[in-house]
Amino acid sequence: MAMPESEPSGRGGSGEARRPRRMPPHRRREDLIRTALGLFARYSPEEITPEHIAEAADVSRALVYRYFPNMAELRTAALRSAVDELSPLLTPPTHLGTLDQLRTSLRAFIDFTDHYAPAYVALLRSGSKAATESATSVIDEVRSQVLRLLLERSGIETPSPLLVLTLRCWISTVESALLIWLEERTMPKDELEEWLLDQLVAMVGASGVGPEETHALRAAVGEDT
Repeated sequence: MAMPESEPSGRGGSGEARRPRRMPPHRRREDLIRTALGLFARYSPEEITPEHIAEAADVSRALVYRYFPNMAELRTAALRSAVDELSPLLTPPTHLGTLDQLRTSLRAFIDFTDHYAPAYVALLRSGSKAATESATSVIDEVRSQVLRLLLERSGIETPSPLLVLTLRCWISTVESALLIWLEERTMPKDELEEWLLDQLVAMVGASGVGPEETHALRAAVGEDT
């Protein structure tokens, strides 16, 4: 998606709330991160420059550089903020059944990637400027949280290496499927969600893990399938 020559600024017209001209340092930093996230929800992070951030936040380019000397730092800070927003959404209410808990977490992740689609695609594309070592480290935290959630909700306290490998492969399948879906939109979200849950059941069944682990995960994920 091409970046417009001029991004609407934060100056605001009639009916628009104006940003305060002066902010404490911590609020200014948060405001720049929120501004970046707003842009990253519409454009690839690679297309956003300090000038775009400055115009959208109604500040000077020099002020942007004062808080973030380069765009890599700002992208990482914005990603960290977004992941902190996502993390509690991935932890579903415990009063739900196991399958509904997993479905709730998966739906939250799909909605999150849909909202930040340009940024998500850029982060997971190899060779992208957005896919830095720092960004990958933050994304790995999400992957680890999802892995823990799957094991906790299935009641498996000491998973075998083969089971852990299978679940990690499923997480990679989710990421790859979302990359395709975000670009092609070939099915509704709810169909994508059910397909991904079916893939989890199928992968565990074909993984060769022990019968106890297979039964636990099938009971957790496949109770309605």
